[in-house]
Amino acid sequence: METSQEPRWDGIRRTLTVALILNLLVAAAKLVVGFLSGSIALVADGLHSVTDGAANVVGLVSVAAAGRPADSGHPYGHGRFETLSALAIGGLLTLTAWEVLTSCLKRVLSDNQPEAPVAGFVVLAVTIVINLSLSKWERRQAKLWHSPLLLADSTHTASDVWVSLAVFGSLVGTRLGFPAFDWMVGFLITFAIGRAAFQILRDNAQFLADAAWVDPNEIRRVALETPGVLAVHKVRSRGGSRHGHADLHAQMKADLPLEAAHRIGHQVVDRLRDEFGLDDVVVHVEPYSGSAAD
Repeated sequence: METSQEPRWDGIRRTLTVALILNLLVAAAKLVVGFLSGSIALVADGLHSVTDGAANVVGLVSVAAAGRPADSGHPYGHGRFETLSALAIGGLLTLTAWEVLTSCLKRVLSDNQPEAPVAGFVVLAVTIVINLSLSKWERRQAKLWHSPLLLADSTHTASDVWVSLAVFGSLVGTRLGFPAFDWMVGFLITFAIGRAAFQILRDNAQFLADAAWVDPNEIRRVALETPGVLAVHKVRSRGGSRHGHADLHAQMKADLPLEAAHRIGHQVVDRLRDEFGLDDVVVHVEPYSGSAAD
């Protein structure tokens, strides 16, 4: 019997709300100090934090849609909205990387010299601690609720930590009389943001492409370990917003009573769920034909 998903969606919603509040506070602090000092690296870091907040908003909207129960139009539920939201986060990161890159190119072609105020060091130190703690907490929540959305958001937030560390280094370089460190670090930030975007887009595109969630040979192995199953074929699996789904054909003795075959089929379902954490398994029972060719 399928259990209610409400606790899961509530947990994801609470996590995103906390992340949104923290990201907005962090972004505001970085942007204010960055604009006042003229530091591209610090402004870029602030824009990165803004996309974190925007991603949280996108996530909250998607959770409202994904949390709806299955209906006649969506018999498998609305969980794909969560995957779409994760892809949107990747898109926001890509746009941010482009914005930072163009800012760096403009700085290279100009004579503007950034400042390195003490306030910048303080803001960065505080935000690094906040983002590091937030990223670790989001990753734990992602594992707890089996959420690709929270996992993508935690990756997004973690990239902020590395970006802020790089900006910290650029401010030190500026203080020491090397203003070129500002745009040089900006290029490094572009790479870090772009890498995070690629990982999120690649991983979540697999869900929409219905890539195999579990090795079919492993599914066959577990199914064949069930007493009464003589052959297995037409094995398929795909990822979902929570765990995954699989379906297969299990062949049994032709003279086996229907009730017994049905019971063995349920045993296969239970074994696969326990072994691979699958959320949904469908077993089609059929008489043994002497072969199991797909």
